Order: sequence, then structure tokens, then C-alpha cells
Amino acid sequence: MALHSFVILISLIFVSVDAANNWTKPCFYGECEYSLPSHVPASGSLKIWGSVDALSDITPAAGWEILDCSPDELEQEIRLVCSHNSTDSANCDHLYQNDGPVGKIVRLPENASCGQNAFARVARAWDPEDQSLPSDVAARVVRRDGTNPPVKALALDVNFAATNSSKAGTVNFAIVGANIPGAGIDLSSLSAGLSSRDTSDFVRNGLSCTSFLSQSSSFVDKSFNIPVDIDKTFNLLNESISCPSIDASLNINVAAKAHALATLGVSASGTIVPIDIKEFGITANLDATLNGAIDILADVTGTLDSGRITLLQPISIGGIQFPGIFSIGPAFEIDAQAIAKLDVNLDLNVGVVYNISQAQFTFPPTDANAPGSGSFNAGDTPLKLSVGTAINATGTIEAHLIPRLTLGISAFTAKADVFLELDASATLNLELDATAEANATIGDGSTSTDASSASVSTDTNASVSGCFSVNSGLDVNIGAEGNFFNVIKDGVSLTLFNTNFDLFKVCRLLSFSSQILIVDFVYRNASVHELVKLQLSGARWEIEE
Repeated sequence: MALHSFVILISLIFVSVDAANNWTKPCFYGECEYSLPSHVPASGSLKIWGSVDALSDITPAAGWEILDCSPDELEQEIRLVCSHNSTDSANCDHLYQNDGPVGKIVRLPENASCGQNAFARVARAWDPEDQSLPSDVAARVVRRDGTNPPVKALALDVNFAATNSSKAGTVNFAIVGANIPGAGIDLSSLSAGLSSRDTSDFVRNGLSCTSFLSQSSSFVDKSFNIPVDIDKTFNLLNESISCPSIDASLNINVAAKAHALATLGVSASGTIVPIDIKEFGITANLDATLNGAIDILADVTGTLDSGRITLLQPISIGGIQFPGIFSIGPAFEIDAQAIAKLDVNLDLNVGVVYNISQAQFTFPPTDANAPGSGSFNAGDTPLKLSVGTAINATGTIEAHLIPRLTLGISAFTAKADVFLELDASATLNLELDATAEANATIGDGSTSTDASSASVSTDTNASVSGCFSVNSGLDVNIGAEGNFFNVIKDGVSLTLFNTNFDLFKVCRLLSFSSQILIVDFVYRNASVHELVKLQLSGARWEIEE
């Protein structure tokens, strides 16, 4: 199914936020659904279903009142009491029916009042020695015969792998989510009889809906947009050496100015007991402007490679969290790399300017969904070059500015990263052969001269032949790091976009009256080149074809 062909599904999956979280109805019938609350900057729903004896409920809807519980833990021991004021506590008995609570998956109360998670496994159950009740609770739960109900204790965790599937049977789950609020996602249309083929269709349909969600103003609360704004200058390399006969230096600075807005959707289905993800897909959308510059000041001979250097440590962007079961957390970072092979004295500043509009990728790519799409364009790109011409100047400088959007995915005990990487580069190729004649006369030209009082005159004529060019490139790739069940393989990589732009190239003979060549140039968008200034510092210059 194409990502845009899903309008008829909207009424099935996107409904009011409150529809999925029915806190007045207990999860007693082999299925239960939880939607992210409205105060978090994300939308999503998680549904689990299995046998009636595999799932239960310890919320007030099921008759329970929890006495001791931390809102911050995934694993803890709690005390709870049945709040029914009659000796007939049928709702509370659901937890203990058949083989008892141990091994069952239970729904926890709303508003994170007990644990970070919506669902937990009962690892142990017992009658605690502490049967005390707070006075306000005792007043509510006292039975009609005047007695207090017994206090129970449970050890809760998210170690679903420890559940005996031969006892509990298979417990399924399905998730749809997006890292923007403003839409409820109702999975009530999924039934306990959902087949594996149905879950595959569900994942594709879920991706379609989250793709629509990220672009539709009717579902997205724009106040929760999560942009990343960067405006910093970083030093990539600063190397120098000083000897009696030579001074050499290389300094490379990278100015990173970027604005990016990333939204993502996820759809997954599988089993909690036993733990497995059978179908999985994510779709991410990126709008960004990159207005960077690379500044190189070199007076050096040699070869070097900086390696890949992280300029900007990962900045977390709002994700989708179902603690203990599934989470996806995006992060934005910027790396850089410089590779140089030089025999030159130069000063270069070149822009790295790109506009990225509605770049979308789906992972893993399928036959039904293309891996990615979007618009990638070079913006107005300035170039300033100053190179000494008294000697031959040769070399290649390759500089990379690499923004990266990483989606950290975890489910149960498995983890992997899916990434979108934009490698924006600028490459200078320089092959100039210089000739210069310098005549100097000291004093009156006699063989004996008082240097302290002599006048000096110079006459310099220079010419340069050869070529120099500046190119820019943009490579857009998606890939994965880490194995994630059987749906993501470590090391997989796909190219979404690859192009090179010729910013400037000249192969001519230049004659001038100085020893500095200066080029000031702008590459205009839409493949229009504008030569702002080709200046040779001196009174005269000419260009010969």
C-alpha cells in the first residue's frame, strides 16, 4: 500500500484521545488498550490481547486500590487492597482466578501514579505482614460487616521473557504512534483473532496513517513542533609546526547553521509472550535548511585525514515511549571530516548550503513502499579563495559536514539504531603552475653600497597556468546499526539521494602584477552561476583562453 493511500482508514484508527483509555472498564476479557496521555508531546496507542487468564487489571475499575507504589519504577513491590465494601469481591477475584496472579500481565492505574509503565508482569504474590491501612483508605474499603479486606502484595516487573507461555498462552501486542500530539489512535478494531497477515497489513496501514498525521494540520498541534536550531562555529583542525627553516600550519573551521524539524511515526506488532516482533515499520519526515561554511587557512605540504569528528553531541528530540515494552527516541547530531593533500599557501571559504523539503524515509523499505522521497536543493553558495602564486600550488581539500538523525529503538531487551544521514561536502582541486620574474635594484647599482641608506625598487611580473575547481556534493543515506529481532539487520544501508554540484572551475592562463590570486564567487540556485569578482591584487590583469 502506498503511503498516501489510506484516507479510508482514518475513521478506524484516529479518533478522540479519550476513547482508548476507558478507566471505568476493567481489562477482564482478554484484551486491553492504553493510549498516551494528552500532556505528553506524542500520540500513540498500545493494545495487548490474549487469553482471559493471561491478562488482568489492578486499577480502581477492577476493584483495587494501591497503597504503596512509586511512579518512577518499572520493577517494584506494591501493597494493594480490594475496595469493594461487600464480602463478594468478584472483580478483585479476577486477578486470583485459575492459577493465581503470578505470570499474568496486569494494567496499572492511570496518570503514572504507579510505575512508568502501563502494563507489568506479576512476578510474585503473597500476603504481607503489614496489614495496616491509611485512615482515608480504611474508611472507603470497610466491609458491610465492619471488617477490613485483607491487604495483598505483588512484585511487578517487565521481564515478560520469564512468563511461562505454556501456561499463559500467547499474548499479542500492536502499537501505532507519532512523536507529535493532537490525535488519538484507537486500536479497538483489532480483534483477538487477528492473523499474521492481518498484522502485516496493520503495520502498513499504521505507517500510512502516521505519515498523514505528520503533514495534516487538522491532527497536529503545531505548538508541539520540535525543531532543532544550531548556529555554532567549530574548529575541526588546528595543526602547526615551526622549525628553523620552515613554518607550516593548517587551520580548518566549520560554521554549522541549521534548522531542522523531524517528525516520525511507528507501527509494530508481535507478541509479548513469548517476546517477539513480527512486523515493524517507521516513517520519518525531515524539513531542514543547512547554511554552513568551511573556512580553511593552509600553508602546508603533506597529507592528512581528520577522521570523523563529532561537532555537536546528539540532541534528543521528543519520542514515543511505552516503557518496558517499546520506545523510540530520535536524536540530532552533526559530524565533520576533513581530508587534505596539499602543497600550497591558500585561504578558502566555501559555503555548504542546502534546502531539504519533506524528506521522508520508510524503514525497513518494502516492495509496497519506496525507501524515501523528498526535495534536496543547493542554495546560494559563496566561495572565496586566496592563493599565493609565487610558487606552484597543488592539492586537494575535501571537507564534510554531516548532519544525522538517529532513531534509537528498543523493545523488551533488544536495541537498534535507524539513521538518516546527510553528507554535505565541498571539494577543492588546485593545480597551478606559477612563474615569476623579480628584478631589484639597490641604491645606484654600484658594487659598493651603504645598505642602510639605499633605496630599493622592485618590478614583478607573474603568470599562472593550470586549473582550479570547487565542487559540492550531497549524499543522503538511511541505514541501521544493530540487530532487532528479525526485522532490522545490522549494517544495512541504502542511498536515497546522491548528487554533485560544480560550483566553480577555471583552466586559464592568468597574468598579473602581484603574487596573490583572489576569487570571490557565488553559485546561485537553479544552476545559474554568478561570478561576483575575479580579482588579481595589482594594477593590471588579463585572462587568456
